[in-house]
Amino acid sequence: MRYRRRWSRTTSTLGFSATPLIDLIFTLSIFYMLISRFSTDEQTPMDLPQPQQSQAVVPKMPDRAVINCRPADGSDSAERSAACSLAPNRPEPLAVISERLAAWKRETPELKVVIRADRRIPYSQVRSVMRMLAENEVPVLNVAAMVGDEQ
Repeated sequence: MRYRRRWSRTTSTLGFSATPLIDLIFTLSIFYMLISRFSTDEQTPMDLPQPQQSQAVVPKMPDRAVINCRPADGSDSAERSAACSLAPNRPEPLAVISERLAAWKRETPELKVVIRADRRIPYSQVRSVMRMLAENEVPVLNVAAMVGDEQ
């Protein structure tokens, strides 16, 4: 009797196991149910009290202002025009900055001003800002400058 050897190919296929995915979905759904519960508790409508004699203090204006002067966009001429702004605001005309500083000075009499100017604008533009500060009677003025040939 002859025995034949039969080769049976056993195929090992990798299958997709959905068990970890289902665990993750259940965990996330529980998490979102808990969070949504907390957020709805915070949105409860309330009738807040209106105190007649509040002791809250109005925040004081800072005692330092910064005026930034840089070249106006598109000015390539030798006599560049300066675009000045109060702190990080958009550039404004000096008359508007003067009005704002006057109101600021009424709130804070010891107002100090720092002028920051780009080296590409002429000094005459910076002097006009200094004149505006003198007209508003600002007692302390600092000018930020870079010393040396550093670029």
